[in-house]
Amino acid sequence: MPPVEIRPSDSLLAKRLFIDVPFRLHSHDPQWTPPLRMAAYDRLSRRHPAAMHQEWALWTAHQDGRVVGRVAACRDELFDQRQGEAWAWVGFFESVQDRDVAARLFDVAFDWSRRRGARVAVGPANFTTNDELGLLIDGFDTPAVVMTLENPRYYQELWEEAGWEQVMDLYGWQFLEPSTNLSERQVRLLSRLRERAKVTVRDMRMDDYDAEVGRFFELYNRIWQQNWGFVPMPEPEIRHLAKQLKPLLNPRWAFAVEKEGEPVAVCLTIPDVNHIVRQVRNGRLVPFHWYRLLTEAKKLKHVRVLALGILPSVEASGLGPILYSEVVNRLREDGAITAEASWTLATNHKINKQLQDLGAQLYKTWRLYRHPL
Repeated sequence: MPPVEIRPSDSLLAKRLFIDVPFRLHSHDPQWTPPLRMAAYDRLSRRHPAAMHQEWALWTAHQDGRVVGRVAACRDELFDQRQGEAWAWVGFFESVQDRDVAARLFDVAFDWSRRRGARVAVGPANFTTNDELGLLIDGFDTPAVVMTLENPRYYQELWEEAGWEQVMDLYGWQFLEPSTNLSERQVRLLSRLRERAKVTVRDMRMDDYDAEVGRFFELYNRIWQQNWGFVPMPEPEIRHLAKQLKPLLNPRWAFAVEKEGEPVAVCLTIPDVNHIVRQVRNGRLVPFHWYRLLTEAKKLKHVRVLALGILPSVEASGLGPILYSEVVNRLREDGAITAEASWTLATNHKINKQLQDLGAQLYKTWRLYRHPL
């Protein structure tokens, strides 16, 4: 068998090749969703706000004159400070079905990470829990929704044969319009809960967007601070993400639950633009597809519930069912056909049970792995 050569992607031409790898490996699959090249260039740019506290490196694998894989490794100073860890994040992984290719890619990522003081590698993640992450291990029959990862089934075997061990599973829950409804009993109960909790629900104020973004993420960081693997998103990254999401937002799908005038729970739902992106087979929005994305995104009837959370201090007042039912009602009223709620931690039994009670089906599972260094 021809030897596998690993090359660093440390030039503009090499980075272009790195970003092109998934197109070379998966373009034959009609269900595969091409990543947007501009999004990949943005995340891997040294001008991205995360570069202020992250260091990363990229490599491609070559065999017999063709590209057969890629991998990236990242060290995140903020994450390690927050969690008291010394982790390296391994992501942007792609490979042909060859354990030797995968092993060589992992080895170069491990060596780079060890030299930078990492004790454990975690992945796949592009690059941390604030980004796209997880290896899909269940739910291959339906296409990936926006801002989630997909991969061939054989990737699980490549990772586990290389010695990676499960550290956390992430769930994707699907609401289907015909099977998602509240019973009369649930409606009465929720009405009493809302009256007792003395809460109001309001849409995102798009005319005050910058301030709203600050309110949302301040609450987001407070809500999720005890979650496994959480690290607060710094403000420059918040503003960067908010700028990207703004053209897609429907203010009815991004709302806050307030108690005594203060937000205590939030929901952020975005259109599943992968229904459009899937048709852009080369991953390039410009010059022909950009206008279509902007004009058709808000008309989509398929969505992803990206963030859904309640302050722990008020969770006991019954806000969970109120928040979740509000999402269901708004999406039904606006004609949504499908909605994916993701990700939830497999260990978060409470929210998983509540989503199930509202009619959601567990239909995808992503796995995060660890590997000692």
